[in-house]
Amino acid sequence: MPFPVNLLLTWADCDAAKESLELELRVFTVRDSVLDLRADQATDRATDRASTRQSLTDTVARLTPLVAGLAAGTAERLTNERLLRSATRRLEDLNVAPVAGAGAGVTAFLQAVDVRQVAVQVPELQQAIAEVTAHRATLTA
Repeated sequence: MPFPVNLLLTWADCDAAKESLELELRVFTVRDSVLDLRADQATDRATDRASTRQSLTDTVARLTPLVAGLAAGTAERLTNERLLRSATRRLEDLNVAPVAGAGAGVTAFLQAVDVRQVAVQVPELQQAIAEVTAHRATLTA
């Protein structure tokens, strides 16, 4: 369905409408970039977290039998016990699900709506700009 460009009666009307549409398009384009950046950051954080979790799991698996095989009270055992406790604590901290408030689902939903809104709005704005530009060419002043 075409936009009602016939409501724009002069070049000045078209220019004003086009300027406004281009500004709105810039806003949506920046918003799209920000949403992409946030998604990339979330992916990077999840990847880092998984890598750290695996490294700590490997450390705990390696140190557990080592500590069990060392003589009690030796400096080597005390050092390795400290390392094992530290790795175990960090792993437990990573494995605890982040505290998700009641609004976490709502926030995720609204972010998904934002992404879809941008995906729909940008082509609409581009179409409106094209129609205004074409209509301006038909006007005499």
